[in-house]
Amino acid sequence: MKNISIGNNVYIAYKTYLSSMSLTGNKKPILEIGDGTSIGNFNHIFATEKVVIGRKVLTADKVYISDNLHSYENISIPIIDQKIKQISHVEIGDGSWIGENVCIIGVKIGKNCVIGANSVVTKNIPDYCVAAGSPAKIIKKFNSSINKWERID
Repeated sequence: MKNISIGNNVYIAYKTYLSSMSLTGNKKPILEIGDGTSIGNFNHIFATEKVVIGRKVLTADKVYISDNLHSYENISIPIIDQKIKQISHVEIGDGSWIGENVCIIGVKIGKNCVIGANSVVTKNIPDYCVAAGSPAKIIKKFNSSINKWERID
Protein backbone atom coordinates (compact mmCIF):
# COMPACT_ATOMS: atom_id res chain seq x y z
CA MET A 1 0.00 0.00 0.00
CA LYS A 2 1.46 3.30 -1.09
CA ASN A 3 2.30 5.74 1.74
CA ILE A 4 1.10 3.29 4.40
CA SER A 5 3.50 1.48 6.73
CA ILE A 6 2.16 -1.35 8.89
CA GLY A 7 4.37 -2.94 11.55
CA ASN A 8 4.64 -6.58 12.60
CA ASN A 9 1.79 -8.43 14.32
CA VAL A 10 -0.75 -5.71 13.54
CA TYR A 11 -4.42 -6.70 13.51
CA ILE A 12 -6.82 -4.69 11.36
CA ALA A 13 -10.45 -5.72 11.78
CA TYR A 14 -13.42 -5.90 9.43
CA LYS A 15 -14.28 -2.94 7.15
CA THR A 16 -11.51 -0.64 8.40
CA TYR A 17 -10.56 2.05 5.89
CA LEU A 18 -6.91 3.20 5.72
CA SER A 19 -5.87 6.04 3.44
CA SER A 20 -2.81 8.22 2.92
CA MET A 21 -3.42 10.62 0.05
CA SER A 22 -1.97 13.93 -1.06
CA LEU A 23 -5.15 16.04 -0.93
CA THR A 24 -3.63 19.11 0.77
CA GLY A 25 -0.47 19.54 -1.30
CA ASN A 26 1.90 17.34 0.69
CA LYS A 27 3.86 15.19 -1.78
CA LYS A 28 4.62 12.36 0.68
CA PRO A 29 1.77 11.77 3.11
CA ILE A 30 2.35 8.89 5.52
CA LEU A 31 0.20 6.66 7.66
CA GLU A 32 2.23 4.50 10.09
CA ILE A 33 0.88 1.79 12.37
CA GLY A 34 3.32 0.36 14.94
CA ASP A 35 4.06 -3.24 15.88
CA GLY A 36 1.45 -5.16 17.87
CA THR A 37 -1.34 -2.62 17.34
CA SER A 38 -4.94 -3.79 17.08
CA ILE A 39 -7.39 -1.71 15.02
CA GLY A 40 -11.10 -2.39 15.57
CA ASN A 41 -13.98 -2.84 13.14
CA PHE A 42 -15.14 0.04 10.95
CA ASN A 43 -12.22 2.36 11.80
CA HIS A 44 -11.54 5.22 9.38
CA ILE A 45 -7.94 6.47 9.42
CA PHE A 46 -7.04 9.15 6.90
CA ALA A 47 -3.68 10.94 6.48
CA THR A 48 -3.07 13.81 4.09
CA GLU A 49 0.24 14.67 5.77
CA LYS A 50 1.12 12.43 8.73
CA VAL A 51 -0.69 10.05 11.06
CA VAL A 52 1.46 7.86 13.33
CA ILE A 53 -0.10 5.22 15.57
CA GLY A 54 2.43 3.78 18.01
CA ARG A 55 3.17 0.24 19.16
CA LYS A 56 0.60 -1.87 21.04
CA VAL A 57 -2.20 0.67 20.54
CA LEU A 58 -5.73 -0.67 20.85
CA THR A 59 -8.67 0.95 19.07
CA ALA A 60 -12.25 -0.10 19.58
CA ASP A 61 -14.82 -0.11 16.79
CA LYS A 62 -15.90 2.94 14.74
CA VAL A 63 -12.87 5.14 15.53
CA TYR A 64 -12.09 8.10 13.23
CA ILE A 65 -8.51 9.43 13.06
CA SER A 66 -7.52 12.25 10.70
CA ASP A 67 -5.01 15.06 10.23
CA ASN A 68 -7.40 17.08 8.05
CA LEU A 69 -10.93 18.47 7.78
CA HIS A 70 -13.28 19.64 5.07
CA SER A 71 -13.21 23.41 4.71
CA TYR A 72 -16.50 25.16 5.33
CA GLU A 73 -15.46 28.84 5.45
CA ASN A 74 -17.19 29.91 2.24
CA ILE A 75 -20.94 29.70 2.86
CA SER A 76 -21.74 30.24 -0.84
CA ILE A 77 -20.02 26.96 -1.82
CA PRO A 78 -21.27 23.51 -0.79
CA ILE A 79 -18.84 21.94 1.68
CA ILE A 80 -18.27 18.99 -0.65
CA ASP A 81 -16.84 21.42 -3.23
CA GLN A 82 -14.46 23.19 -0.82
CA LYS A 83 -10.81 22.23 -0.32
CA ILE A 84 -9.54 19.75 2.22
CA LYS A 85 -7.83 21.69 5.02
CA GLN A 86 -4.64 20.39 6.67
CA ILE A 87 -4.95 20.55 10.45
CA SER A 88 -1.92 19.01 12.20
CA HIS A 89 -0.06 15.72 12.41
CA VAL A 90 -1.65 13.01 14.51
CA GLU A 91 0.42 10.90 16.87
CA ILE A 92 -0.95 8.25 19.20
CA GLY A 93 1.58 7.06 21.77
CA ASP A 94 2.58 3.48 22.46
CA GLY A 95 0.21 1.46 24.63
CA SER A 96 -2.80 3.77 24.38
CA TRP A 97 -6.40 2.61 24.22
CA ILE A 98 -8.95 4.44 22.08
CA GLY A 99 -12.59 3.74 22.97
CA GLU A 100 -15.60 3.13 20.76
CA ASN A 101 -16.83 5.93 18.45
CA VAL A 102 -13.88 8.24 19.23
CA CYS A 103 -12.86 11.01 16.80
CA ILE A 104 -9.23 12.16 16.86
CA ILE A 105 -8.51 15.18 14.68
CA GLY A 106 -5.08 16.79 14.33
CA VAL A 107 -3.69 16.09 17.82
CA LYS A 108 -1.04 14.20 19.75
CA ILE A 109 -2.06 11.64 22.35
CA GLY A 110 0.65 10.48 24.73
CA LYS A 111 1.67 6.97 25.65
CA ASN A 112 -0.50 4.68 27.77
CA CYS A 113 -3.50 7.00 27.55
CA VAL A 114 -7.15 6.02 27.61
CA ILE A 115 -9.65 7.93 25.48
CA GLY A 116 -13.20 7.25 26.64
CA ALA A 117 -15.96 6.09 24.31
CA ASN A 118 -17.73 8.74 22.20
CA SER A 119 -15.01 11.35 22.81
CA VAL A 120 -13.92 13.99 20.31
CA VAL A 121 -10.22 14.77 20.79
CA THR A 122 -9.25 18.20 19.46
CA LYS A 123 -6.48 19.10 21.94
CA ASN A 124 -3.23 17.29 22.77
CA ILE A 125 -3.34 14.77 25.62
CA PRO A 126 -0.08 14.16 27.56
CA ASP A 127 1.32 10.74 28.55
CA TYR A 128 -0.52 8.66 31.15
CA CYS A 129 -3.88 10.41 31.05
CA VAL A 130 -7.52 9.40 30.77
CA ALA A 131 -9.59 11.79 28.67
CA ALA A 132 -13.29 11.73 27.86
CA GLY A 133 -16.07 13.89 26.50
CA SER A 134 -16.88 16.09 23.56
CA PRO A 135 -14.60 17.92 23.45
CA ALA A 136 -12.35 15.50 25.36
CA LYS A 137 -10.95 16.71 28.67
CA ILE A 138 -8.45 15.02 30.96
CA ILE A 139 -10.33 13.34 33.81
CA LYS A 140 -7.52 11.24 35.33
CA LYS A 141 -3.75 11.40 35.39
CA PHE A 142 -1.19 8.89 36.64
CA ASN A 143 0.77 10.23 39.61
CA SER A 144 4.15 8.48 39.52
CA SER A 145 5.16 9.73 42.97
CA ILE A 146 2.37 7.71 44.63
CA ASN A 147 2.01 5.15 41.82
CA LYS A 148 -1.75 5.74 41.40
CA TRP A 149 -4.28 7.18 38.98
CA GLU A 150 -5.81 10.39 40.30
CA ARG A 151 -9.04 12.05 39.29
CA ILE A 152 -8.75 15.59 37.93
CA ASP A 153 -11.41 17.99 39.27
